[in-house]
Amino acid sequence: MSLDTLSPDAVERAQQQIRTIVAEITQLARSDMEPREFFTRYVPRVIQAVAAVGGAVWTINGDGKSFDLLIGEHLPRTGVGPDRDSQAQHARLIGEAIVSGESLVIPAGPRAADEEDLGNPTPYLLLLVPLTNNGRPLGVVELFQRPGIPHSAQRGNLNFLKQMGELAASYLAAHDETNRAERESQWTRLAHFGRAVHQSLDLPTTAYTLANEARRLIDCDRVSVAIRRRCRVRIEAVSGQDTVERRANVVRLLANLVDRVLATGEPMWYSGDTSQLAPQVEEALSAFVNESHTRTLGIVPLVQHLPTAPNAEKPPQPKILGALVIERIDEEGLTETIRRRTKLVCDHGVAAVANALEHDQVFLMPVWRTLGKSRWFVEARRLPKTVAITGLLLAAVAASCVIPADFRVTATGTLQPAKRQDVFVQEPGVISRVLVDHGDQVKAGADLIRLRSRDLEVAITEVRGRRAATLEQLASARRSQAEPRLTFDERNRISGQYAQLQKTADSLTNQLELLLEKQKLLTIHSPLEGTVVTWDLKKRLDDRPVERGQLLLSVADPKSPWELELLVPEAHAGYVASAWQQAPQGKRSLDVNYILATNPANSRTGNAIEVQSSAEVRGDDGNTVLVRVRIDRDSLDPSELRPGATVTGRIYCGRRAI
Repeated sequence: MSLDTLSPDAVERAQQQIRTIVAEITQLARSDMEPREFFTRYVPRVIQAVAAVGGAVWTINGDGKSFDLLIGEHLPRTGVGPDRDSQAQHARLIGEAIVSGESLVIPAGPRAADEEDLGNPTPYLLLLVPLTNNGRPLGVVELFQRPGIPHSAQRGNLNFLKQMGELAASYLAAHDETNRAERESQWTRLAHFGRAVHQSLDLPTTAYTLANEARRLIDCDRVSVAIRRRCRVRIEAVSGQDTVERRANVVRLLANLVDRVLATGEPMWYSGDTSQLAPQVEEALSAFVNESHTRTLGIVPLVQHLPTAPNAEKPPQPKILGALVIERIDEEGLTETIRRRTKLVCDHGVAAVANALEHDQVFLMPVWRTLGKSRWFVEARRLPKTVAITGLLLAAVAASCVIPADFRVTATGTLQPAKRQDVFVQEPGVISRVLVDHGDQVKAGADLIRLRSRDLEVAITEVRGRRAATLEQLASARRSQAEPRLTFDERNRISGQYAQLQKTADSLTNQLELLLEKQKLLTIHSPLEGTVVTWDLKKRLDDRPVERGQLLLSVADPKSPWELELLVPEAHAGYVASAWQQAPQGKRSLDVNYILATNPANSRTGNAIEVQSSAEVRGDDGNTVLVRVRIDRDSLDPSELRPGATVTGRIYCGRRAI
């Protein structure tokens, strides 16, 4: 049906529909989506605009001669047969459009027998429009139309398809230009990466550069470099961090995981599914994920392939130097692009790491490096002075290894009353009222905090209701037992019901008593007479939900003796423990000098009376050992007796070489 036979309204609607389709295709051509997605949206719209039976887009391969089907819409309807002759004939038509660079309208059915080509193998009219950019063929847009439409309609559809082909060609050209720019940018970044990682032979510097440059090149959230040395794996560098705290749990667990993965010799990619992992790798991965909360993780071994000796029968085994650890936390995860870039980075990074390891293993390399930087010390005119200074330094070092001196370990801590007690939550709930604040004097047993528990209130109401209903039934059964006209069987039945109801009532009474006891625990009482020493109670606790065992506040008796709680870093705790073990068994103590932060001019003395046997993690202080120090309360001014005041103590640990 031609537009001439349609009503003006129908013509207007058809033209409006075509304008809408043209606007949509124009918008698609300006997008940055991938070609397959673009043409998946493009082809149906072109088919709809010209009422075609089907359509396809063919793209040119890299050789510029062959072509492949990118998108086909309703091709089974078009009659392109599955036999080779039909497909070859159809391919020649596509090739003719590519070679000629001209748009073609090919009538349905075969051509005359005396013609060189047999023509269209389909029963439909073919419209072929090549896609070109500056004369270079990019592809062909093909439409299948029903035969018999007027010649003017054919030309109109072909002109429309040419316009849409220009939009598709401009999209392909822009996409190709974008890809070319991205490739050039990628090569530039890769060249910069290669220069950076090979700039130094120092292993920590190389690992740090590799981690940070790889993170930029791969476009991920974090990259860690693990190095295997003497059968041990160590995290050498983490992108964005100047140093690596190797004693931290997350770092130790990552090193253990990398060690397990390197034992397999294969890369590991994790995005939440562990079903394909070896049991030992899965165990280490679960421990690391639980500690670090990582969502996606990739561990790629750094493998050095050694050259084969001329007379060797087989090439040497590859050497595993370490691994690159890739982490990403966004929704895309570790895509195929990320994995491809990671492999490229590893291929370039292996040489840099291998050179740094070889350089680092040279005997006494730090000494040779230092001497190389300081050659001017041994020049002829400075040599006597250098020898004299070196002799003095050696003598000083020897003396420091022989001459003993008092050895003290420095630690920081707080000043506290010896008699104090922490107050914990006994029943979960929501804090409804805080009755005290920091510095308030309280009596033993005084109310400190009140909680409310909706669950407990509901349970009490429910048990009370069931108990009241049971008591009613019990009274009714008792009245029924008093009836004189009951038969023997009825009396026995009512007696059994009465006994059962009595047991239920007793059970509900016990439940109610237990619930009421729990309700009493919602009021927190002071365990002793003293002063509240916790800051900002109302600000921290008002309307806050709490669980059983949670610390709420501390109460201390300022009239009791006072003591110091010093936190000795784990690295120095061995000296304190050794001195403590060597002290007399009957009255163990270590002399301690301490100063208050509020009065650093005055130094006082005390005695360490207890040394914790093991280290514990305490907030920002890390792994520390607690040392309790007894002090003379009278040596302090009353204004200095403030719970939690910061102190610095020096614990005497005997005499050692300087």
